[in-house]
Amino acid sequence: MTLRHVGFTPVPPGAKPGFDHADTYLHPRGSRLYVAHTGADRIDVLDCRGATYIGRITDLPGVAGVLIDSEQDLLFTSDRAAGRVSLFRCSDQTLIDRVPVGPRPNALAYDRRFRRLFSFNLGQPAGTNCTVSVISVEEHRVTTTIDLPGRPRWAICDDSSRSVYVNIAEPATVGVIEADVLTMSGAIPVPAAGPHGLAIVPWERGASLWCAADAGTLVVIDRDSRVVEATLPLPGIPDVVMYDRDLARLYVAVGSPGTVSVFDVRERIHRETIQTEEGAHTIGWDPASRRLFVFQPTSCGVGIYEESP
Repeated sequence: MTLRHVGFTPVPPGAKPGFDHADTYLHPRGSRLYVAHTGADRIDVLDCRGATYIGRITDLPGVAGVLIDSEQDLLFTSDRAAGRVSLFRCSDQTLIDRVPVGPRPNALAYDRRFRRLFSFNLGQPAGTNCTVSVISVEEHRVTTTIDLPGRPRWAICDDSSRSVYVNIAEPATVGVIEADVLTMSGAIPVPAAGPHGLAIVPWERGASLWCAADAGTLVVIDRDSRVVEATLPLPGIPDVVMYDRDLARLYVAVGSPGTVSVFDVRERIHRETIQTEEGAHTIGWDPASRRLFVFQPTSCGVGIYEESP
């Protein structure tokens, strides 16, 4: 085993249990982890090195997505129940503005080159008339709306290919948006039902898409040729995927039975699976401390695991 359990930090409960996306603010004085506490309509904040709960950001109805750009000092949230995205200065958590988007915003992706935020909206009812709202961070408004072929899940902006990739649950594909011209340029078929978590792993001459699908499969697809290069089994239905470039490892959270699977992305092999807690489908990663944070809704806290040197 390379992941060691090193602690547990309780989190104040909300009206209902439930965590969603998480992201890390990297700073020389120390990293902070921000997690969507959906059941409490707030963001909870933890100090990564001290493993302590240090605060919250409230008034975020149904908050689902959390995305941070540390270089530009930006924190974005998708407030699903309010149909809006909130923009903050991350260093001091000052609210910049709130921007109305499409119904039930969920995943977020950020193009730092043009300072555009992509909000992937589930539609109302969820799964119908799904869209992407493209927000100008400078102008604090939606400038473009893009129709999607199905329900969006995880999304990520890849600057090297100038594309935004988004998992579409049905049909099982990875949608491709051209970031410069803001149009859908196609879709990559995924040979497993329910694409959910997504990561991009760069190589010297390209990159691969690592797609965790509901069918209990981790699919590796060459980004440029779109050829499926590997399929790896998972112990259940996955959700959040975290990737660390320095360690060349990918972490996949499975809510039931409550596990995190660790993969070596160079060898494309499974390294280990650790037991967490039933329902723990949200994880966060701090590359500075090499700690994995597993958010546990039943015990209302975060289990902390550290990579061995």
